[in-house]
Parts: sequence; structure tokens; C-alpha cells
Amino acid sequence: MGKRKERAKQLLQDKQFEEQKHYSKRYAATVISIASAVICALAVVGAILLKDYFSAENLDKLQAFVAEHWFVGSLIFMCICAIQVIIALIPGEAVEIAAGVIFGSWAGALVCLIGIMTGSVIVIMLVRKFGRKFVESLYPREKIDSLPILNDPKKRNAVIALLFFIPGTPKDLITYIVGLTEVSIPMYILLTTVARIPSIIMSTFGGDAFGEGKILKAIIIFGATALISGAGYLAYMVIQKKMNKKHNEEKADQ
Repeated sequence: MGKRKERAKQLLQDKQFEEQKHYSKRYAATVISIASAVICALAVVGAILLKDYFSAENLDKLQAFVAEHWFVGSLIFMCICAIQVIIALIPGEAVEIAAGVIFGSWAGALVCLIGIMTGSVIVIMLVRKFGRKFVESLYPREKIDSLPILNDPKKRNAVIALLFFIPGTPKDLITYIVGLTEVSIPMYILLTTVARIPSIIMSTFGGDAFGEGKILKAIIIFGATALISGAGYLAYMVIQKKMNKKHNEEKADQ
């Protein structure tokens, strides 16, 4: 029992992060561009092949297909969730709502969580392989530097959990920045999985209501989600401003 506890503790401890090799920003941008092009091409081909299932008239047909081929349907949707995290071309909420429509509230939430965690782990591994320039090929340097608190080991885990719990925060950007820190992947999964659950469930419940034709219920859920997300984004901006102010003050004192 003692060995198991020690092993679990080691898994959750921070790991020293060192870039394996210094790649140019152009190289990193080329890699992500090629990957994005291939994934988008596959998505287009898949949409063409399955277009009959995704028409409004055939929603029942799509749900019946997923019910009959649940494992395959879940696997495909998990891949979509993972791709959304990696490329971030589609808002995560839209994917989660679609999961609610297709799989239902709870099953949709589970599928989303697994797919999102898979994509997040891939992002962190890519960042730790290609380094900061890889992140800068996707996001402006100003955005990356706007979250310096993530480099503070004493407060980092609490801040990560808070930012992923608050609706409306740029979670895809935060995931890329987490890859530049020393937080362990198991700890990241633990913190963000728990923190993401409320917002994902709200989206899938709304999607489920919409899929069942309960439009008023769906509108209420989506409206509440929009208000909470707006408030969450404002809270994020306040937190970010305080973080940067404190970071600049500590930097000036050094």
C-alpha cells in the first residue's frame, strides 16, 4: 500500500520540462499547418460520406446509427473532440452541444471528456517536443505572456483548476501554455477533468433537450450558459489583470 501511494504521488509531482530540440518557428508552423490540412481534408471527406446523416430531416437516423454502432460513433466523436482541442477551429461548446444531441446528456458528456483529455495530452506532448516557438506559431506572444502565474509552482495547480472551472476562459490557449510548464500530465488530467465537468454537462444537457424537441428548455439552458460564460470571461479578465500586475511588481522588485 505504501509503495502504491508513493507511486501515485510521483505521478502527480511536477516534472522538469526541457525542450528536446530547438525548432524554428517556421518549422513548427509548417508542422501544424500540414497536420491541420490533413485533418480538415479528412473531416470534409467524412462529412461528404455522412452528409445524409447530418441533415435536419435525418437526425433520428443519425441517432439510430449511433445507438446501433455506439462504440464506433463514440470513437469518431472522441476524435472530433480531440481535434477541436488541438486545432481550435471550432468552439468547444458547439461540439459539446452536438454530443448532447447525438448521445444524450450523460453519455455525451463522457464522450466529450475523454476526447478533450486525449486532445489535451497530445497538445502538451507536442508543446514539450517542439517548445515555445510551436505555441507562438499558433498564438501571439502577448497572449502567451498574459498568464505568467502558470509558471509559479506554488499557485499554478490552483490557478489551472480555477481557469478551467470558469466558463468562457480560453481553455485551448491555457492547455498550450500548460505544456510550457512543469506540471505533470496526470496532475493536469486530474485538475481539468474535474473542473470541466459542470460546463460540459450544461452544454450536453442543452443539446439533449434540443435533440428531443424541447426547444424552450434548450433556450433556457443555452441562455443561462451564455450569461455564466459572459460573467466567467469578465472574471477571467479581472484575474488575468491582477496576475499580470502582481507579476510585474515582483519582477520590478527583483
